[in-house]
Amino acid sequence: MVLLSLLLQTFLIIFGPLRKTIAAVWIRILVWSAYLSADIVATVALGNLARSQGDSSCDGSKNANNSIQAFWAPFLLLHLGGPDTITAYSIQDNELWLRHLLGLVLQVGLAFYVFSRSWDGGILPFIAIPMFIVGIIKYSERTWVLRSSCSKSLRKNSSLSDFNRSFHHRRTQETNQQKEYLRQAYSFFHISKCTMQDLISSHFDLMLSHFWFSKIPADGAFKVVEVELKLIYDMLYTKAPLIFSRSGIILRCISFLLSVIVFIIFQVKIEKHAYSSIDVAITYLLLAAAVFLEFHTFLCLVLSERTMMWLVDKGVNALGIYYWLRKLTTSKQWSRSISQYNLIRVCTANKPLKCLELVGIDEMMRHMHVNRKDLNGGLQKFIFEHLRKKAEKMKENFNLLDKKLRSKIIGQRGDGVLERERVLGNFKWCTTEVEFSRSILVWHLATEICSGNEKDADIVSRSKCLSEYMMYLLVIRPNMLSKGFFDEGDLNTLGGKSYADIIQSYREAPDYDTPRFQNSWKTDKSTVFGGHVLARQLLESISESKKRWEMIEEVWMEMMTYAATRCPWKEHANQLRRGGELLTHVCFLMLHLGLSEQYEYNSHENEVSLPKTFLKYIGRSILRFLKCQ
Repeated sequence: MVLLSLLLQTFLIIFGPLRKTIAAVWIRILVWSAYLSADIVATVALGNLARSQGDSSCDGSKNANNSIQAFWAPFLLLHLGGPDTITAYSIQDNELWLRHLLGLVLQVGLAFYVFSRSWDGGILPFIAIPMFIVGIIKYSERTWVLRSSCSKSLRKNSSLSDFNRSFHHRRTQETNQQKEYLRQAYSFFHISKCTMQDLISSHFDLMLSHFWFSKIPADGAFKVVEVELKLIYDMLYTKAPLIFSRSGIILRCISFLLSVIVFIIFQVKIEKHAYSSIDVAITYLLLAAAVFLEFHTFLCLVLSERTMMWLVDKGVNALGIYYWLRKLTTSKQWSRSISQYNLIRVCTANKPLKCLELVGIDEMMRHMHVNRKDLNGGLQKFIFEHLRKKAEKMKENFNLLDKKLRSKIIGQRGDGVLERERVLGNFKWCTTEVEFSRSILVWHLATEICSGNEKDADIVSRSKCLSEYMMYLLVIRPNMLSKGFFDEGDLNTLGGKSYADIIQSYREAPDYDTPRFQNSWKTDKSTVFGGHVLARQLLESISESKKRWEMIEEVWMEMMTYAATRCPWKEHANQLRRGGELLTHVCFLMLHLGLSEQYEYNSHENEVSLPKTFLKYIGRSILRFLKCQ
């Protein structure tokens, strides 16, 4: 049991961080199994040690074996403290910190009981005392981190003034672009941390963030958000809040020194022949693992972005060596993949067995139909330019402070581009006059049908990518949408048909404005049938292929921005442990460009009617101040 506990800790150290960069289901299953099993195995092992301790009437050899086995108790406390790379599997675990505090008291008491029953007056019990200190430190660290990462503590310790201080402290740009992106990520992290706790930012922060972020190129903006989300992941799921603090560094030094000292004393002073060779080998393995654990923590501390930021702030010139070391551990900050779910291909594929539906496994089978595409630079540029244009529209005439205009722009879910093209009246039936989730399904089917005879151009590929991603959110991650809706009964009309037949079926669809279809659409809610009607409408009303696909692409982009701002922050945080979601990155890009509902006036400010000319004057003054920086 002790060896199994050590094996699980090693597994979590290696595979725990991978779940934020791998979106596959298998990594989550493995980490989840190891995370739940680790505490159970360590607790059972500690209980077995307590039960196996003999009394003084035992013979000498058994007493000796009991003594060295009791020496393993503090190592099990160390295992219960968990690795630094994963303290919580989900954000709900942070809310259960009181349960871990009770576990700390009980397990430490049980370890001392094991230790006291095996006291034989030799040197071994004395060198166990430093390991007890290390084990208690590790277990206490985990409890403290869980408490500091719960929603109540995060909200209490979040301060919007940190962003302003960070901006003024780092207003001189770095010549190295990567270091500059890192500095900006640390500054914007203060806004993100507060926003995720539903704290409202001031309009000065809005202007400051917009002015700073709008000057970054598309690839740089995604890199900034990528580092920023890594910091949020570390804050919620790892021991980073403690490790990178002064007290955390002191505790790390104490733990490392004590572990090394115990290892040396055990090697030099303990008579190994008095104990079982197997027990001695296990003890060596536990000691070596404890030293390695501390050394691993030291490497993570030295090779982290926080250390690089500290070096930059201190003006250290030895960054060349640091970059060389970083290349040895460079890894993705998230999966950089977009999940895809093609509804037509899924419905025309082989159906799962009826027995799977009876036991509910058919829900899990949907994940088998999810494909993934790499997020390429072309899609990144399109997304960021679309958001920047929206932000610039708000900036015109200094309307960045106009919350009504901001709400209108954020609330567009396809109607914005349709209104700009002066065709909104013809497409209201599938955008503003229908539920958002139903609109996603209709446009997804129409996009797939329209692409049936098209060449695989970049614009068609991007539109299909966004379409299948939004369909993935609707089917697999409905909690990330404003309202989850998925009527599987409509999909029966797709079953039994070939893919080619479904693509060509739009030819038989009626016009959208016929009374027969309008009555059917409003009463039967035939969503699948509406997809055929929309496809025919798009193909016949917009003859030019490029113009049609530009409009479809913009509609999907508006739908994604609409979904991003209405997704609860809790869901965004949950997706960080599943490889990350593009929707989360879009949400943070919008936040920093000022496209967020959480930039509002305070309650006392709402009572005062401010003239628009005065708002424009404030806006001009702030922009002049920013340019002077």
